[in-house]
Amino acid sequence: MSATTQDLMIARLFFNAAFPVMQVLLDDDPKLHKAFANFTATVQFGARNDDKLVACTLKFDNGQVEVIQAPAESYDLALTFPSVSKMNALLRGGLALPGIKGNILLLPKILKLLMGLMIMSPKKKPRDYDKQKLKVKCSLYMITRALSTYNKLGDPDMHEWCLRQPDRIYQFSVEPYPETGIACYLRVKAGKSKSGHGVYTRRSPFVHFHFLSVEGAIKVLQKEVPFVRAAELGYIETIGSPEYAVQLNDFMAILQSMLT
Repeated sequence: MSATTQDLMIARLFFNAAFPVMQVLLDDDPKLHKAFANFTATVQFGARNDDKLVACTLKFDNGQVEVIQAPAESYDLALTFPSVSKMNALLRGGLALPGIKGNILLLPKILKLLMGLMIMSPKKKPRDYDKQKLKVKCSLYMITRALSTYNKLGDPDMHEWCLRQPDRIYQFSVEPYPETGIACYLRVKAGKSKSGHGVYTRRSPFVHFHFLSVEGAIKVLQKEVPFVRAAELGYIETIGSPEYAVQLNDFMAILQSMLT
């Protein structure tokens, strides 16, 4: 069955923006860190689209994971869904079963990591502070990567928005920083875009989304309160252009609806 343009966009957003967040889980989640510390394997993850394969490759190497945006030349395990829409359904928290080839003994470990990404789902509301930090960190890393990917994949509105900007930094950080370790950014320059982790130091941010606490960041990211109301309640302050802050927030809302 042929995938729609929207389904293919969502799949590429997951491969390019959500899957790299697996490294955050391997670094910061104690159980996953231990489980993958001495693990090496190549896993192909994808779906059939008529006679083509839409897939990425996960290369695990002793606690590190590299996400390659192409099918594997060879693999230890391959998970292949019958359609892109069914693959997307699973990644958004639904039910779908892939075909499995290779070493099936690797499957429980890989599924555990994939389920770990569900910490970014609006349905997940951790009470433990460390889990809350992990949720916010993963969510912000994913959304900044997704914004850049959305532009690179050619969404016309996002690309037009990037085209009309000279060289601007959209910074995100969560207090108390650097204790939380949560900061990332989106750089936009004349139609090009790039996301990164940490605080961008080579120029001042054009807009700084400054979350005043981990709890407040969750309320904003979960859409528990409207963006403007969140600022009134002291969950977030935006420093810089209010117009462009609202515009970027609108793109973030679009992407969150696609990925969750």
